[in-house]
Amino acid sequence: MAFLYEINILNQPSEWRRILDIPLPSRLSDLDFKRIYFIGIGSSFWAAKIAEFLWREYVQMDAIAIQSYDFVNSRYFVSPNDIVVVFSHRGTNTFSVRALEMAKRRYNAYAVLITGLQSPISINTDFRIETCPQENCGAFTISLTSAIVRVLQWVDLFSNGLIDRFRIWLESVRLPFIIQKLPKFHNKLIIVGDLIREAVAHEVALKISETSYLPVRSYGIEQILHGPKVTLDNESSIIAFTSLSQDRQDSLRKYANAVGAEFIEINDAQKQLFPSSSEEFNWLAQLVWGQQLALELAKKLGTNPDTVRKDQSVYAYANKDIYL
Repeated sequence: MAFLYEINILNQPSEWRRILDIPLPSRLSDLDFKRIYFIGIGSSFWAAKIAEFLWREYVQMDAIAIQSYDFVNSRYFVSPNDIVVVFSHRGTNTFSVRALEMAKRRYNAYAVLITGLQSPISINTDFRIETCPQENCGAFTISLTSAIVRVLQWVDLFSNGLIDRFRIWLESVRLPFIIQKLPKFHNKLIIVGDLIREAVAHEVALKISETSYLPVRSYGIEQILHGPKVTLDNESSIIAFTSLSQDRQDSLRKYANAVGAEFIEINDAQKQLFPSSSEEFNWLAQLVWGQQLALELAKKLGTNPDTVRKDQSVYAYANKDIYL
């Protein structure tokens, strides 16, 4: 029997198509604003980092991604002419809910909530953008990517043709992707990426942690070159999400080879994995590939990717006094 986590991965393209047929709130296009903040925690923070990159790349406007906890407990110079976007699939995360409240009450900014269907209604929201039904397992996949698709729709208001190109790209996506090789040294596993793929690397590391319970590390490619590379040895495995448009992975590959570390590269131009004629959205395909990698590692190690260890009494007990 398939895991819920696995089914959710496979259902993503059809859910993206459904979402693309649902327009955003019409008043979004009328907003006059100077800056946009993207707020989240966990997978939602990596959605925020991806949104930040997309906004700067396509809208060419100042965008800042911030952890929910930091936004609530530190001071940011948000003006009434700014937008604060909070990603929260459940709509119940303590600090994400408080971030919405602060956006309105402290800063008097526009507050936007990107959330799942059937999540609670917030009185501190000017715009509510819904994504997919509530996830049925602890390791989020489809809710994250559905939120990203909503961001692409929003960006398209400023960059005509983006969604048309995304629809064409989507027709080339065939799941499941083939995981040709699992890392040899999963107990010393490092995930890296460049630019938007750095957020992909962090999210994939989170998925592996949640599903296989491995102590995986993640870095930007430039970041690992400036210090953490010295932790690599002949019992390390690196998975690198890279792009044909960049070349810093070459330096990391040479270093890894020199110290005997395993180097697995998932490049956005690998046609056997990503057959689209355009690499514009292949960072999203790399993210889904990473979700599947987490699944295959869980199967190999015999862990349940649906439960985030809540089925184990010691972890269920440890969680009882933690609020999120």
